Amino acid sequence: MFIRKLLNVRSQCHLNLRRWASTDPLSFKNEKLQSYLESLRQEYYSLRVNAAGNNNSRLARLDGVVNALEKHRALQRNITSDEDMAAEKDEDMRALMQEENNVYTDLLQKQEDAMLKELLTLSDDKLYPALIFEVNAGAGGQEAMLFAHELYNMYISYFDYMGWQYEEFAHETTDIGGLRHANLLVYGTEAYQWLCYEAGVHRVQRVPATEKSGRIHTSTASIAVIPRPADAHVHIAERDLKIETKRASGAGGQHVNTTDSAVRIVHLPTGLAVEAQSERSQLKNRELAIKRLHAKLMQQQLESAEASTQATRKAQQGNQNRNEKIRTYNFVQDRVTDHRVQHGGTHHNLSGFLDGGQQLSGLIERLQLEHRQSKLVALLETWSADKN
Repeated sequence: MFIRKLLNVRSQCHLNLRRWASTDPLSFKNEKLQSYLESLRQEYYSLRVNAAGNNNSRLARLDGVVNALEKHRALQRNITSDEDMAAEKDEDMRALMQEENNVYTDLLQKQEDAMLKELLTLSDDKLYPALIFEVNAGAGGQEAMLFAHELYNMYISYFDYMGWQYEEFAHETTDIGGLRHANLLVYGTEAYQWLCYEAGVHRVQRVPATEKSGRIHTSTASIAVIPRPADAHVHIAERDLKIETKRASGAGGQHVNTTDSAVRIVHLPTGLAVEAQSERSQLKNRELAIKRLHAKLMQQQLESAEASTQATRKAQQGNQNRNEKIRTYNFVQDRVTDHRVQHGGTHHNLSGFLDGGQQLSGLIERLQLEHRQSKLVALLETWSADKN
């Protein structure tokens, strides 16, 4: 719904530009775009003639674009040319021809919007069946942990809103209801295409409940979104693990001081170390530590693969940089501001946003649309350069 609204706004604001200016890379008068669309059409019919199991996915993704292109060309053939209009001597007939042209022009505009939407979706990276979603408290002590817990609740609500299944395998809380760290496995073939825009540093500005002088504090929490490909696999051999137990630290009463329930595991081949002490049982902490190690090894594997293809994915740089401030939640002014949106990135009704429903989804849809547009423009430039 939100994408359709933005496409309609864009088509209304840039109607003349899209019709007549070839300098707009997403104008259907642009030669690069027309040439690229024709190459996709030829690829589509070539794949249909030489149908093979490996091509079914690509064929399905091209289907929407090519069908929209064929409908667009059929509509164009129904428009009477300026020469034929001028040659018609009967004024009533000429008026009727103009009226028909206006109808077909409106239909063409709608078809162009539909084709653009298909093209933007086509520019997406490969789909992943699942992803690892990580929430970490950042700078700000207890206040940062309280904020991290609020973000965690917001995203859990968002997963439910989108209908995604999820499984939690790490969750460390504080005595006052804060969250140090949480890891979840989120299932859904489109989940990564939505959640990747949430990766980064989230900043909160408010007067903490523990602040007696009424001063505004600034704290942070970070979100990491790690795609999990269908063929991704991490094997952890028992012989590669060094497992240590110790007494848990922090609050927890007599149990903490007398039981060696905390577990530390070192993965000898990589040197990665993880700890778990949130559970009372040593066995449960061991299971938790193994899951955390699995997630870290998966992240390491995926980041290594990502590094080798970084040059071809410039459009996504920044979205997964944990040191980049992407959004500010200002409780005093009841607003949330996404710093990646140049115009209209500020929304009020912060409590509604933190519900993890339509407001959050609408902002992500806007980020998704702008990102897809920039990727499509970059793809057209790369394609054109390679062709020449």
